[in-house]
Amino acid sequence: MLHVRGAEVGGHRVLRAETTAVPNGITALLSHLLNLTGKRPSVYFNWGEGNPLLHLLRYMLSGHGDVPPLTREIIRRAEPDPAKRPAVYVGV
Repeated sequence: MLHVRGAEVGGHRVLRAETTAVPNGITALLSHLLNLTGKRPSVYFNWGEGNPLLHLLRYMLSGHGDVPPLTREIIRRAEPDPAKRPAVYVGV
């Protein structure tokens, strides 16, 4: 289940979401925004600390893990055409 609401934070309008699996929820929201607007949405992340393989294993066992690479992989599997995928940016 995904619940999304608008909020104002520091003078900026943001979307706040609650979901059981964060990467899946982000993917669902981005896909919905793409379908609703016809424009390619973007999402920005920072890298998490630790071993990416351990994050993946943790995600598979408990639903928790490093969100950026998991979100990107779920988006990649959901949309085979790179030109139609939401943009995922990861920085420091």
